Amino acid sequence: FQRVLKEALARHGICKKLYMDHGAPYANTQLTFILGSLGIIGIHAPVRDGAAKAKVERSFRTVKDTWLNGFDASTVTSLEQLNRLLADYVRTRNSSVNRDIGETPMERYSKHLDRIRSPKSAEWLDECFMNRIFRKVQNDSTVSIDTISYDVPMQFIRMKVEIRFLPDAMNDAYILYEGKRFPIRMTNKVDNARTKRNNQPSIDYSRSGGVAHV
Repeated sequence: FQRVLKEALARHGICKKLYMDHGAPYANTQLTFILGSLGIIGIHAPVRDGAAKAKVERSFRTVKDTWLNGFDASTVTSLEQLNRLLADYVRTRNSSVNRDIGETPMERYSKHLDRIRSPKSAEWLDECFMNRIFRKVQNDSTVSIDTISYDVPMQFIRMKVEIRFLPDAMNDAYILYEGKRFPIRMTNKVDNARTKRNNQPSIDYSRSGGVAHV
């Protein structure tokens, strides 16, 4: 859902409000962060209230009645091809006169371009869609994200750090610390085991008069 939403905002501009279902993809901490960064108010339909989503449900029915009924699935060989065909269908409908509004949806949309807020840049939009999590760095200079281990710079060992990433582009994940970015990368266990680290000096309790507890 985040990927689709990002593409929609890049193409058509940033909305003021986003009306969503109550499913997990639409009600989670990461999406709340994203909408906050974009300045979008998130609104959720009441639970188990189908009528509250009547507009989108009617849109789904129109797709089924006008496109899927005459669709030959045997001509499609990939999900990418199916998505392209659906996109072509949507563009055709948006360019056709709608009898309820007396004009094409694109014409109606174009009349209100002054209300549309465009993304500042592609880089800014990427930054807004970064997921944000906090992790404590282990002694081997790694953190775990979705059960996958990642190497981080050694200066963060035993520190709690903020990690930002796009779920579909983990190669660009980084630690944000004091306004600076520190890249992380998926752990190579063999290389990690061979890496020498500067351990903190041990404490000599005999000199301090204290007692070491095990």
